[in-house]
Formats: sequence, C-alpha cells, structure tokens
Amino acid sequence: MNAIPLVRANAILPLIKFLDQSGYSSERFLRQAKLPIAALENSETLIPLYNAFTFSELAAQRTGLELFGVLSAQKVQTDDFGMLSKVACQSLTLYDFLNTISDLLTATHNSGARVWLSQKDGKFWFNHQYINQANVENQQAQYYACLLYLKVIQSVTTDEWHATDLHFQANRLKGLEDIEVFSQVQVCFNQPNNAIGFTKSLLSLPLKQSVSHHLSCQPQDYEVWRFSAPATDLIGSLHQLIRAHLPDGGLHVTLAAEAAGLSSRSLQRRLAENGLSYSRLIDQVRFSLALDLLKNPSIQLIDVALELGYTEPATFTRSFRRWTGTSPSEFRRLHS
Repeated sequence: MNAIPLVRANAILPLIKFLDQSGYSSERFLRQAKLPIAALENSETLIPLYNAFTFSELAAQRTGLELFGVLSAQKVQTDDFGMLSKVACQSLTLYDFLNTISDLLTATHNSGARVWLSQKDGKFWFNHQYINQANVENQQAQYYACLLYLKVIQSVTTDEWHATDLHFQANRLKGLEDIEVFSQVQVCFNQPNNAIGFTKSLLSLPLKQSVSHHLSCQPQDYEVWRFSAPATDLIGSLHQLIRAHLPDGGLHVTLAAEAAGLSSRSLQRRLAENGLSYSRLIDQVRFSLALDLLKNPSIQLIDVALELGYTEPATFTRSFRRWTGTSPSEFRRLHS
C-alpha cells in the first residue's frame, strides 16, 4: 500500500513567514487547508504534502499574490530547513552538497518529492519533481521548490556561482519578467520536471566555511531525525499523520483519506485488509504517545490528555483504562 506523502513542517514555514510579514493571516489559510497548526511549533513535524499544496494555492488565490511561491522563495535562508540544512551544509563542495540532498530528501524530509543531479547538453542540472499521485494543483509549490533550491545554492557557495537555465513544470505566471532572477537566465516552462542548469566548473566550488560552522549538528540529533523520517508504507504514514493532528483535536477519517488520495471507503477497506480500523489506529498512536509522556513525571496528566487530543482528562483516563486496565496515575506510579 502506498504511503501518504509527508513533508517536514519547516518546508512551509518560509511561506507562512512571508504571509505574516506581508500583513495576511496565515492561520486562516492553514485552517482552510486542514493543516495541523499546533504541530507547526515543531519544525521537524511531518505534515501532509497535498494539504501543503492546497495551502500555497489558497494563499495565492485569496491574497491576489500570483507570484506567492516565487516571492516566498526569495526570502529563504540556508538554515530554514532544520536538520536537512545542517547535514547538507557539512558537505565539502557543491557536488557533495547536491548529492547529499539527493540522497536524503525523499528518505528523510519529503516523501512526495525527489531531486537528482544529471548532465545534458554540456551542462549539469539539479532536478526536482513532486511525486504527485493525486493530481493536486501545485503550481505555487513548483515555483517555490525550484527557486528555494536556487537561493540555497547561492547562499552556500561563492559569488562565482550562477545558474544558466531554469526549467519549470508549471505554466508561465504573469509578472515573472519583473523578478530579477528571471532576467539573468534562460527560462523554459511546461517541462517534464523542475531544474536548475549550470556549468560543470561550478560543481567543484567549495562551500563557504562559515555555513558549515554555523549549521553543525550533534550525532544524537541526527539519529532522532532519521528515526522520525516519513514512513514508506500506508499504516506507518497514517500513524505519523494522526500524531501530528492530535494536539489540534485529532484527524477525522475523511481528512486522512484525502491526504492519502483515497475515498474514506477505500481507506477503511485497505485498513481492514490489514486487520485494522481507523479508530484502532488512533488508539495505537495515542497509547504510544501516552507511554512516552507518562515517563516524564514533570508533565501533568491534564497536559498528557491535551497532547493526546482529549478535551477532558476524564476521557483520557477512561481510554487508558480500556487500553491497560489501570489509570494513568497508577501506571505512572507502578512504572516510575
């Protein structure tokens, strides 16, 4: 069964920041796109990619910012993408940097996208493509992704680096001619994938030392990050999606199905084929999280209940008794 495409929350944080700084309410668009707002406080949280597409399209339409993805990408900083930025910036050269991102992106950061390095027509190309199985509108995301990679590459290399070509899967947007970067390169639209073209000599350029020193990471942080990578199966990705939505009150089965690109009936049928129901999945996620939180005696039971998506501690206690035969407080005392 295909996994739900998930992406780290930090992928959309520059979009949110741009909206807020431009005087718009990003929260309104996040809610309309049915994204877990509380989960965004942790930038490494996994959120549904298709809902992120919806967020960017809604924001562009409702604000009239047709170049929303383009303008947001211009504001991207090297360290905006958390652990992915930290690991990639330990690379020695641009070649090393781009290959590191290619190796890590789908496996650890965005299970619905891939990037790769290729050579054609005497140039090297850094390619990007969304693995969009549900044909969700994502024109803003196409521009945003390609241009944020361009911005990051420019940030980590020397002033010698410049692109020669930009290819976009999306249609041409009105007003692009007023954006400086589009006057400096050869641009093509409606391409098989997004791509940044440049000369071979630029691949061997060393990364700025200041970048690698500023974005160092600890081994234990790296292990936690790899462990929390997007699941490669439907059940695992549903667990991760449900977990992200718990602080906001939980995720209804219809929204889970939408994130998976399925009807509610099809999702329930696939779960039944594995001896599961959607309510059982929610119980599994809540129980696993409850065990982790109860290990910390400084976390009050009411906060555990809220983190699990319960509005009343008594409801959490009843559920926990159903799972374990004992109350949360007694469980904590027995296993402290």
